[in-house]
Amino acid sequence: MGAYQLKITIKGSKPPIWRRILVPEGITFESLHHMIQASFCWSGQYPYQFEFRSEKIRIASENIEHSGQYRYGLSTDSIDGHISKDSKITYVSFGSGSWEFVIQTEDYLNEYQDTAARVIKYKGESIPETCRSLEEYAGLMEASSDKGLEYDMAAVNLRLEQMADKSEDIIISDIFDCYDKNSIIEIAKRHHMDGYSKFKKEELVQRTISYILDENIMKPYFLCVRDCEMKAFEQVISGSTELNYLDAENMDYLYAGGYVTSGSDRCFLVAKEVIKAYEAFNTEEFQEERSRISRIGDYLCAANSLYAITPPSVILETFNKYEEKKLTSDELLNAYESLRPYRLMVTYIEGNFVDAALSEQKSYTKLLRTQKKVPYYIPTQQEIRFMADNSGFLMGGELSRLSQFLVSELSVPDEMIPLILRQVQAEISMGGQLQEVINDLEAAGILMESSEHMEKLAVIVTDIWNNTRMVQNRGHKPYEMAMRGFDEISIQRKNVQKIYPNDTCPCGSGKKYKKCCGKKA
Repeated sequence: MGAYQLKITIKGSKPPIWRRILVPEGITFESLHHMIQASFCWSGQYPYQFEFRSEKIRIASENIEHSGQYRYGLSTDSIDGHISKDSKITYVSFGSGSWEFVIQTEDYLNEYQDTAARVIKYKGESIPETCRSLEEYAGLMEASSDKGLEYDMAAVNLRLEQMADKSEDIIISDIFDCYDKNSIIEIAKRHHMDGYSKFKKEELVQRTISYILDENIMKPYFLCVRDCEMKAFEQVISGSTELNYLDAENMDYLYAGGYVTSGSDRCFLVAKEVIKAYEAFNTEEFQEERSRISRIGDYLCAANSLYAITPPSVILETFNKYEEKKLTSDELLNAYESLRPYRLMVTYIEGNFVDAALSEQKSYTKLLRTQKKVPYYIPTQQEIRFMADNSGFLMGGELSRLSQFLVSELSVPDEMIPLILRQVQAEISMGGQLQEVINDLEAAGILMESSEHMEKLAVIVTDIWNNTRMVQNRGHKPYEMAMRGFDEISIQRKNVQKIYPNDTCPCGSGKKYKKCCGKKA
């Protein structure tokens, strides 16, 4: 058995920030991705891409759009057929920003017997995973009294060893030691922990761990775990740590809460202290209550997406239409109170569940007047599940035409497409017209190059418009309004807070929007 000696440098860093790492031969590109991420103290949860530019070959994670200019290999392919001495690879991690690395193969070691990767030398401290660019990192360092996040090579190598030996008990303090201070602060804030800003990292780690493992904190958080998320979590703690792509996405909420960490090959790790604390309250009664809250949350999510202002009576009508165990007003409000600190995008105001952005702007009464006496569209069970699984968005097939147009006619990069489709869908669902869509595209740097392009875009947007369930129509599509004898409501929902790529995702996962629900388009 042998190993490759790689020097991995963040492109554009001055002075260079790099890690020299030994990686075993025979590993997959997916494993290499997680080893690189661990060597830089990042989580490995985001999409990635390896690129061999001279050969026009890319190896990308499953959720990366393919470009017709490249041939694509699989993330499960071995690195052995692609890496040789003196080879150079471009590696991109699509985290909070698109971080580009240059990987230089320096040597091959014949006698390497370890199954784990190992960092043997480094330059430059740790960059918080939440940073979007080197410029932002430089600004953070200038503004911080703590000049640099110290890189702990021993802790990193311990994490790499644990990734290689999945049977070994994982200690939560070892996991948190590999996180930068800002990441731990985000976990503390998520659980509404006080006083976190005054602690040095070592004390912050211990206090945060103690806080989130307290049953009074952990149990309410786990009560908000959706059924699909609980299934994935139970799979991991039972020993089946490798998840498929869809199940891996279901770990986002628990990852953001600090209860799960990621390893290699979509392998997730749960510390033994977390398992012990979970088992203390994991009863049949707890799971029944959690599952019930999960189902109620799905209906609240769907209603907010369709109407933005929803009286409890509509939730009750829809829920009781499909569910055998009927829902009462008191149970609905109690579930709302359980979900509100962690997952909900609504606020209960004057007898209505109101979209959080509208409630902050105090503009919901204007939308209510706009909706007038339009009846509420009652979604199908399939639509409810889709919206719940996609944080409230109901994607239509008409968007595929827009995707093809942007790629083939305007040469928009594949990686931008999911975000653009989601933004267009959101814009139109809130009443946006063609000009608003054009403005959004221009803000993303996409310009119509000719009148022909503009005409094609207008036709496509009209098609999307006619097949989008709109908030001002209380979930009805425009043609459904016409069939019901209602005039199409033209007053738009003004000044609504839009979700931008680097905003925190409203689904409650704790990730940036563009790396969570924005990538599911």
